[in-house]
Amino acid sequence: MKKFLLVLSTTEQSNEVVGYALSLAKDKDAALFVLFILDSNVPATIFEKLTNIGFIGDKPGSELKEAISNEYADQAHQFLNDIKEEADTKGVSCKTFIEQGDFTDKALAAIARFAADMIILNRSRKSVFSRLLIGSKIDRLLRKAPCEIKIFEGD
Repeated sequence: MKKFLLVLSTTEQSNEVVGYALSLAKDKDAALFVLFILDSNVPATIFEKLTNIGFIGDKPGSELKEAISNEYADQAHQFLNDIKEEADTKGVSCKTFIEQGDFTDKALAAIARFAADMIILNRSRKSVFSRLLIGSKIDRLLRKAPCEIKIFEGD
C-alpha cells in the first residue's frame, strides 16, 4: 500500500488541502499520515521582526509567546481530530501526529519514518510582508525531499 504524508503547520493549512489529500489517498488506495508541525521558528521570527520594525515595544513577555504557542497547539489538535473523522467517514486509512520543531527538519524526518511515497503540502498565497516575516519553508523542503511532492496552491 502506498503511503502519503500530508504536512500542515501553523502557517500552512486549509480545509481544501485536506480534501485534496483525502481524495488522492482514496483514489490511489493509499494510507494517509497527517503531520501537523508546530513550527518553533514562527513565533520567534514574528516577534523579532515586529520588534525590529517598531510595531511592538521591547522584547514581548514570555506569557504572550506561551499563550500564542498554546493557541496554535489547541487549534492543531482540533484540526487533526476533524481530519481523522472525515477520513473515517470516507474510508481512508489515516493517522495523525503533532510535533514541534523546525518545519523542514520535522517533515524530512517524517518522510523517512513513514517511508512516504509522496508528500502533500499546502502553499497559501501570501503577501510579500508575510513571506518576509516567515520565509518560504516549502521552498527549503522542495530542495531536500527524497520523494514525490504535490503542492496544493490555496488561498
